[in-house]
Amino acid sequence: MEYHIAEELDREVLFQKLKTPKELLIKPSLDKLLKYMLIDWFVVIVCWLSLTIVNNALYPIVALIIASRFHSFGVILHDLTHMPLKKKTIKIRIIEVFTGYPIATTLNAMRYHHLRHHKDSCMVTDPYLKPISSNYSLALLVNVLKSSFLIPFWLIRSVYGVIAFCIPFLRQSYAIVFLQDKSGKNVTRSKEVTQCAKEDIFQFLFFTGVFTGVLYFLSFTTLLFYYIVPALITGCFSGYRVFKEHRYTEPVNDRKMDTIIETTTDHNLTGITRFFLAPRNIGYHTVHHLHPQVAWYALPELRKWYLQNHPNIYEV
Repeated sequence: MEYHIAEELDREVLFQKLKTPKELLIKPSLDKLLKYMLIDWFVVIVCWLSLTIVNNALYPIVALIIASRFHSFGVILHDLTHMPLKKKTIKIRIIEVFTGYPIATTLNAMRYHHLRHHKDSCMVTDPYLKPISSNYSLALLVNVLKSSFLIPFWLIRSVYGVIAFCIPFLRQSYAIVFLQDKSGKNVTRSKEVTQCAKEDIFQFLFFTGVFTGVLYFLSFTTLLFYYIVPALITGCFSGYRVFKEHRYTEPVNDRKMDTIIETTTDHNLTGITRFFLAPRNIGYHTVHHLHPQVAWYALPELRKWYLQNHPNIYEV
């Protein structure tokens, strides 16, 4: 049995939604998520193969492309995060292992902090709330640089999670530091936190096997240029995106529709930057917060409906 707050999120975000056509509220399909996961993996594998023949001067371009697909993995797992799943089927496990593990997260860990972000978006209990800064450019730069270490930090989480699963006393610090818990509650016996720690065992074994295999059969240089450098770039992409998605000023105190619209921002909807900084329509962020369970591939049409029918409330 999976423990998460997807249903609680629906209960607590009680703002009156407009009469949005039901045919636009398309839920994610596991088969489609698998399809786009395979497409992204095809791109990554082609890039890895190309590194054996391309000139070293072209490496930065290839690394950026690999990082963009790692970033896309996170968006695919993100859609899975919003699905009210009761148990992990084979399809769900496959998506988790091939999109979550490469970027050092599990479905449970992402679901823990991300669903709470949606429930308390831009409130003091929002795990993603950023400190106020009068210098936007400096704040953005700091956030991007810090986020470059996001995947290595999550790798540390998997190690700490294994220990926390075995030693309940450590689950409180595990939740606060690695799951971004801001509830202020004692979560030592929380079934959800315990399950997150348990799932980290599988991620830890995955990375132990992969890293050992690469270092034994190939080299650290291979690990560095094929995975570590793209992973650091992926963190930068993610840090930029999270900062751009919301207007972090003073924390808000409610979950009203107007508040969501005022504190969320669409970005990088077109052009080449979309491929790197907002893959899989993650830049359609306002409408995503209004309808978090709508599939990423349905967001453009949903946003278009809002712009056509309610241009006074949805800022272009």
